[in-house]
Amino acid sequence: MAKLYYRFGTMQSNKSNQIITTHYQYTTQGKRCLAYSTPVDTRSGFKKIKSRIGLELEAEYVTDNIFKQVKSAHEEEKVYAVLVDEAQFLKKSEVHHLSDIADELDIPVIAFGLKTDFRNQLFEGSKVLLELADAIDELKTVCQYCNKKATLNMRMMGGRPVNVGQTIQIGDEEYVPVCRKCYKERLPLV
Repeated sequence: MAKLYYRFGTMQSNKSNQIITTHYQYTTQGKRCLAYSTPVDTRSGFKKIKSRIGLELEAEYVTDNIFKQVKSAHEEEKVYAVLVDEAQFLKKSEVHHLSDIADELDIPVIAFGLKTDFRNQLFEGSKVLLELADAIDELKTVCQYCNKKATLNMRMMGGRPVNVGQTIQIGDEEYVPVCRKCYKERLPLV
């Protein structure tokens, strides 16, 4: 039976690179693999997944029709895996559709994303993935300020940490991965 996987990490934890690598591994074996992202993330351009080291992958957008799209594609030619980038931005219903793909179509779904926002609050997509996923893996990176494991995302404005503003603000330079201790020293947890 196929599983729904959730692989989460902070900013700069290699999520997009891993999804591109996973896609490459499937396709070089001649196994069809579908890649998805969300229209919320516009950093990489239209329908693209792009890593910080420059690797790129064409992708479709996740919508509430994803189950029907994958089912139709699978009926045309076998789909071996469905990969989803920026899964933290998914709606609850979209995550449920991903679980349906694993359960009803018997196709593994591997979703990659952040766990929490810069205020250390769960994103909707992350919350539901943590509730439903059969397997959860943490992708690790080190704290911007020390050498401990980074577990939080800190938003920066003008080189200073902030905890105000819209929950979703797309960017790379505006965020740094930090450990809890460094986060609390620079910006008390609320």
